[in-house]
Amino acid sequence: MNRPNESEVAVRIERTLHAPPDRVFRAFLDPELMRQWITPDDLDLDRITVDARVGGRIEVWHSRDGRSTGKFEGRYVKIDPPRELVYHWAFVGTEPEKGEYFDTLVKVELRPWGDGQTQITVVHERLETLREGAPHILPRLAPGWQNCLDKLERAVRGLPGGPR
Repeated sequence: MNRPNESEVAVRIERTLHAPPDRVFRAFLDPELMRQWITPDDLDLDRITVDARVGGRIEVWHSRDGRSTGKFEGRYVKIDPPRELVYHWAFVGTEPEKGEYFDTLVKVELRPWGDGQTQITVVHERLETLREGAPHILPRLAPGWQNCLDKLERAVRGLPGGPR
């Protein structure tokens, strides 16, 4: 499923990436690698901070056409290299004091696949408050994840020792 399900309110995306699981996993925690893929093409990444440990935080500030559009922020719940990563992922608007804060959950599973490839499954769930408070964002989640995973593929393939 690549679209939000009205009853479950979740996005699930599966695909194969042409890089081994340890390299893909690293790209979810290394700020320099994340810089290459963590925001969809319609946003500019302004700044990123990552504290890659359980309980650690991640913050990604972004803009469009030079104007802030808020940030994504989260907290790592589970880090099990190179198999699983779970983190809270909040959409924070430019005025969070007015309720522009929507906490969701992202689960990433990685499995070795074929010759040096990775089967990745991303499940983005707990989207109910986002659906209610910012319904315009919900239909953009699946395409946004697809776009980001395209960029992730390019980032992990460009690492030393990887296929080009």
